[in-house]
Amino acid sequence: MVENKYKEGSDLLRHPVLPLVSMVQFLFMTGPFTQVSEVIDELPEPIETDRTTYINPRELLTEYLDILSQYEEMKEGAGPAIRVVDEENREVDPSAAWNAYIIQEVLSRQLEKINSTLCAPCECTLCCTGPEKNMDQEFFEIPLVPGELGLFDVSRYQSEETRSRSAYDEDELVCSGRPFYRIPEPGLFHWKNGWSLILPRGSRCPNLEHGSGRCLIYDERPEVCRRPQIFPYMIEPLEEYVENNRSYRIRQTILAVVDCPYVQALQDEIADYAAASELQLVLKENKA
Repeated sequence: MVENKYKEGSDLLRHPVLPLVSMVQFLFMTGPFTQVSEVIDELPEPIETDRTTYINPRELLTEYLDILSQYEEMKEGAGPAIRVVDEENREVDPSAAWNAYIIQEVLSRQLEKINSTLCAPCECTLCCTGPEKNMDQEFFEIPLVPGELGLFDVSRYQSEETRSRSAYDEDELVCSGRPFYRIPEPGLFHWKNGWSLILPRGSRCPNLEHGSGRCLIYDERPEVCRRPQIFPYMIEPLEEYVENNRSYRIRQTILAVVDCPYVQALQDEIADYAAASELQLVLKENKA
């Protein structure tokens, strides 16, 4: 039985939005519509699927209308804003790239809401601390975008050396004569695939309040912190990803980290969410 403290989040998991998105996409692309909102307005209520019943599908979909409206550009023949390749590094056709990008945005928004709802009752700091002594990992990495760097008052490391490798390269970065992850305090590193906050073993996020475990920048927290332990990977950035060369690989996966208390409690519900969304579920131990 699902613990009462997770009831609101588990209810959200039982109503994945992607089955409705697929319905709207098909009707819009094959029908005489010029705007996605026209399709949403004509949907019946409620809508039943083989897994759940959506009492207010129009209201639910309206939360994603700004994302779904991109199907209008797709229908008009505009090229996608990103380059997407398959598992064999073959570039997919424009419609598949559009669809993958839109689905990733929808998943990100819904899972942010689900994770936020589930995370609050946990009262844990798993996402905000470095590895514990009994873990194999030397550090945890929190990917960031440039606009989020100012949230962290820590040392920054950027040089030709940092930008020539990633955090997990065998040829590891050395700082002041020691591996970068042996620096005792968290730091911001500019890798070849972007910026990240590195939390060495035993360290804490600088924005984690001592004693209470409260996030001091909760309302402005980075994007990755908004979906703590259930991650959408419809597409993921390629290793050579840079801001002006937006290249991704199709993954069609949801990743859930089983160290997390709510992932442990809701594995069946998360698996049903992934199945209803026609995505593969990958369960992984710890954040690394």
